[in-house]
Amino acid sequence: MNMDSDTVWRALASPHRRAILDALREGPKSTGELNRTLPELSRFAVMQHLKVLEEANLVLSRRSGRSRMSYSNPVPLRQMYERWVTGLASGAAETALQFKRYTESKEERNDLNSFRSVQIETEVFVKAPAQRCFDALTKNYNDWFPFRFKKGSTVYSDAHLGGMNGERFPDGGGAVHATVLYVDAPYALTYGGPGAMLDGCSIFSSYKLAEQGDGTLVQRRMHLWGDVPEELEKSLRDGTRYMFENSYRQYVESGVLFAEDPS
Repeated sequence: MNMDSDTVWRALASPHRRAILDALREGPKSTGELNRTLPELSRFAVMQHLKVLEEANLVLSRRSGRSRMSYSNPVPLRQMYERWVTGLASGAAETALQFKRYTESKEERNDLNSFRSVQIETEVFVKAPAQRCFDALTKNYNDWFPFRFKKGSTVYSDAHLGGMNGERFPDGGGAVHATVLYVDAPYALTYGGPGAMLDGCSIFSSYKLAEQGDGTLVQRRMHLWGDVPEELEKSLRDGTRYMFENSYRQYVESGVLFAEDPS
């Protein structure tokens, strides 16, 4: 559904409506739960704000028993991003903005030499259909992905907008690596944002899958900006190449599972 941009801008103009969207990022909520996050508003006022967000298609509402549940819908925001940001902003502008935020940080930083913009591109041809390759990047991620923060952890990679790429620790903790920004199964998947694995920098990581003959060409483009030391860049370049040429391809083509080092 293509929403008129003026409708979306008007919906986003209110700080109360933006607060509602922030609250819904954590998951669906009832009207009562949203009212408790905005105690300065009456229940009626919250419902009026929800109505405006629904008209902009930024919020979807469903009845669940006696409750009315509201869900965040990021699609109009993605459309706005593609309309107003992707076509106008350049990589240089994006890096400059990150540099501004970095230098204005409250933390004292004595050396800005490590602030860089780095792009890492990898591709691998896999003898398997695109759907199997895509499933390995999403629902079967834990079967092959070789890098974990902690022994015994489970990694996961969602395939829906706003989902997460991350890790669940055996003791109940965990880490978010990135957020899902774009999905076109089984041909494209994009993650982005700051992540626990990349302290001090942000990531934009996109996958494109194209069937060719008896297999699929899987391409990954990773863009990092911020505090990116050279040793981190080298580790990511080497690790990404190893990951796709070995762990990923062996799993998709031959079913070879990730085996944790027992030591």
